[in-house]
Amino acid sequence: MNRALSSLQRSLRRFRWRSSRFFDSSSPRVARQSNAVSLPQRPPCSSITGLLPLSIAGGPEPPSLPVILCILVGLPAALWMYKSLMMIIFQRKIIYMGYAPLGSRTEELATDVRPDQLEGISCKEISVLNSTDGARLSGILVQPAQFGSSDVSPDVVIVYFQGNAGNPLHRLPVFQSLLTSIRTHAPRRPRLSSTATNSPSIPKLIPINAAILAVAPRSYWKSTPRRPTQRGILSDYRHVLEYAFTHFPDTPVVVYAHSLGGAIALCVLAQLSESPIPESRTTARPNGIGVSSDRSRQIQGLILENPMASIPRMVAALYPQRWVPYRYLTPFVWDRWDALGAMKDASAGARVMTTNDATRLTEAPSTLTRLARNMLVLVSEHDEVVPREMGAEIVEAASGIGGDERGMTLSKPTTSTGPRLVVVPGALHENAWKKRQWEREVGTYVWGVMDAARRDKVKRKAEEG
Repeated sequence: MNRALSSLQRSLRRFRWRSSRFFDSSSPRVARQSNAVSLPQRPPCSSITGLLPLSIAGGPEPPSLPVILCILVGLPAALWMYKSLMMIIFQRKIIYMGYAPLGSRTEELATDVRPDQLEGISCKEISVLNSTDGARLSGILVQPAQFGSSDVSPDVVIVYFQGNAGNPLHRLPVFQSLLTSIRTHAPRRPRLSSTATNSPSIPKLIPINAAILAVAPRSYWKSTPRRPTQRGILSDYRHVLEYAFTHFPDTPVVVYAHSLGGAIALCVLAQLSESPIPESRTTARPNGIGVSSDRSRQIQGLILENPMASIPRMVAALYPQRWVPYRYLTPFVWDRWDALGAMKDASAGARVMTTNDATRLTEAPSTLTRLARNMLVLVSEHDEVVPREMGAEIVEAASGIGGDERGMTLSKPTTSTGPRLVVVPGALHENAWKKRQWEREVGTYVWGVMDAARRDKVKRKAEEG
């Protein structure tokens, strides 16, 4: 064993000696090969030239200035254009978010609603047909529990215009609070005590049969999954109002609209004419919305909660930075929902065609012109989505078209004339209905509409008799 190990050590020593002779530059063997071509050797890592750029170390030339500018300017510009193009192409997906939150289009009243959301109310599904293009609209009719199974006509019908996301089932807590506010702010009537027939005891609330009609437009909830457009949604809500007029005749209607629904409601009401012409002789406006007959006078009130002035204004408000590309894309908005423009157009009235012996054009006031004189606008103090200034601008415009030179009034009783702007303290964009100020203002306003409608009905009966 020792002999084998010694032999291996001698072999290693001979190999090392031969290797040293072969790589020794002073040896004759290497000298004979000095005329051969030698490959360039990479400098060691410790060499300073190995740490320098190629251009300094004798490598290729650096990129030219145009190439550098193309990289520094062209790449951000290409990204800017790509994002802008996607915003333009998919803008309706951003405006009309019927898919949010997830599952909004597949929820069912019978299985997906918690029992506490139906406490004290009766809710049933309804369907509205848009006879213009055949779209089928799904909605709900909400009433107090004691009136849900009766065939008694409601005292007031509230047509709800929703915002840009969700479905009517998500608003059930809002509807609960709305019905409660109407009931609690109704006038109380004296209740006779059991001991003395002539001495009143604690007053009791007058039962109010208020109905809330909330219908999802196209592409929302279970309505026809058709591409939403301004023209189509205007037509949908016009048919929702016609549904209310047909199923609840002689019942005052109050339009309640939230966020984007506020702009939609103003555009719809501005396109309804109140000319006393027969239904069969109404004509269509350029935007495709038919001119209503005198049935639109059934709408007696208008409540807007955190309304937006227009889509372009909202884009500028959400992206105020000048370096963000979105604010410069407003000329490419397809559905503008210009609420302020609708209110200005309402002052001119609607053009309708009437025929006696000859055809002539006459001016007819719009429904918005009448409702603007006493509408209620609620804005949240800490609204994180829609600026409060938009609600103030709408009220200011309403003061002009309503013919009230005194301008808008702020938080005055509902018996006063003129549009009213009310700031709900401590409220955000989606939770104003939880505040006591909201309950008081909405309940008092709706009751005032009901009382005015009752007085008008008594007056008409007296005139007819």
